[in-house]
Amino acid sequence: MLKTYDVLIMGGGLSGLTLAIQLKRRVENIRILVIEKNAYPVPEAAHKVGESSVEIASHYLGEVLGLQAELENELPKLGLRFFYTYKDNKDISKRIELGPSTFPASKSYQLDRGKFENALIKHCLKLKIDFQDNCKVKEISLGKNDHQISLLHNEQESLVQSKWLVDATGRMSLLKRKLKLAKPAYHDVNASWFRINHEIRVDDWITEQSWHDRVVEPRWLSTNHLLGKGYWVWIIPLSTGATSIGIVADAKIHPYAEFNTFERAKVWLKKYEPQFAQIIDQHLEQFQDFLTLKHYSHNCKKMFSADGWAITGDAGIFLDPFYSPGSDFIAMNNSFITELIVKQYAGEDIALVTGHYEKLFRTLFLAFGPVYEDQYPIMGNARVMTIKVIWDFTLYWSGIAVIYFRGKLCDLMFMQSAAVILQQIYQLNIQMQGLFRHWAEIDASTDDMHDVFLNYSNIEFLQQLNKGLHKEQSDEELQQQLMQNIAFIKELANEIAIEATRTFPELKEHAPEMQESSSKHLQDIFVLLGSRL
Repeated sequence: MLKTYDVLIMGGGLSGLTLAIQLKRRVENIRILVIEKNAYPVPEAAHKVGESSVEIASHYLGEVLGLQAELENELPKLGLRFFYTYKDNKDISKRIELGPSTFPASKSYQLDRGKFENALIKHCLKLKIDFQDNCKVKEISLGKNDHQISLLHNEQESLVQSKWLVDATGRMSLLKRKLKLAKPAYHDVNASWFRINHEIRVDDWITEQSWHDRVVEPRWLSTNHLLGKGYWVWIIPLSTGATSIGIVADAKIHPYAEFNTFERAKVWLKKYEPQFAQIIDQHLEQFQDFLTLKHYSHNCKKMFSADGWAITGDAGIFLDPFYSPGSDFIAMNNSFITELIVKQYAGEDIALVTGHYEKLFRTLFLAFGPVYEDQYPIMGNARVMTIKVIWDFTLYWSGIAVIYFRGKLCDLMFMQSAAVILQQIYQLNIQMQGLFRHWAEIDASTDDMHDVFLNYSNIEFLQQLNKGLHKEQSDEELQQQLMQNIAFIKELANEIAIEATRTFPELKEHAPEMQESSSKHLQDIFVLLGSRL
């Protein structure tokens, strides 16, 4: 007998399961089937990367999907923390450190993807969402809101009919491949990662009490980054007691062949991060897995169709893991798909809105690009990278994050009214990212700096932006907030440009137009970084 559904989601990972839950919360009677090629339950700890979530994703999971109870079973995240290279990197206490001392107002989490996805599957089953594991797609026949999918489930072939077909198959990208939608992304960066079944705590690397006293909360709860020119290494704790470790590097500075196997990755770490490598060596018997990706950044020509298909998660696009935006893009993409399906389910013609959402999602992907593209060399410069991180946080919390928290991302009338402000932010960001890049090329003055803690818990405007994500505002109030935010962003850009060009006048050709200003939002940071103010 031919089974029929309103929505068939291919892929039972984070993007597919969360989309199913989001749809079911919006339309109780909608018939959804999620298929997953792997067996359930999936392994804990050594399952998938993408463990670090930031504010948009945490809000999506906790508030939009009602999964706060599941999140509380994961580790709370003490923000993002960065340690810059100092000499031979054999003593983390000597490295310039940028990070929080206390938990920010907006919660985020470290997700053990295996444990969390198992919890999501249970949640789907409670909502009476059909779920089939050990199920593979044999053939896809697309129609206009009438798709035929041949499945192989436990070696038994069956045929399913669905009005909507969503590809959440990760890098298998079934629909992207079938429809030849692959599109190059020019951000050329590679990654390798592995898990150790041991709780590696950076706090335990140092016994000096004064270093511990700098922070109120334990550092190991942060997503910790070890930074050097052209690379960063992540250290992420998981609630199961394991630790996720990754190397991410610019191919032009650190060739992929240097760390594309576990043996090579260990040699690479001994060369660039010897203190951390020594810690890892003590727990090699607890090694769990190793995976690697060359040129991981990828794009997609089309994500949504009014004919009833869509692509979400890694199956469509991926830019970069720095700042942990992957699950943010899942949240935004799933929200667009949900709106399209719900509108059509209610009898609306979605042809026009589909085009608008496609353009909006592509604009968001484009807007994130300058944050990463050709910016990895900056990671070796503590002063410039610190200012860049603060700048990037500011734009995130004052722009797309506040819009998503207010539930306005899919409101096309509102987004059209905010378009001028968002375009100003985008254009100014392009200028500032260029300034950071050129500044880092000529400024070597922090090479010998060490033993400095840059506590962004004490940067008042950052904390206000983070806390302000939870305000309740009308559309008019939010519009006013965005106008205030762009005014502040321009002021901050001016302050940064003045500081950069004071020391290096040749940077004026790369800086945005400057105005006389007495603003000192970053004065304490500049002083700690050896500013000549």
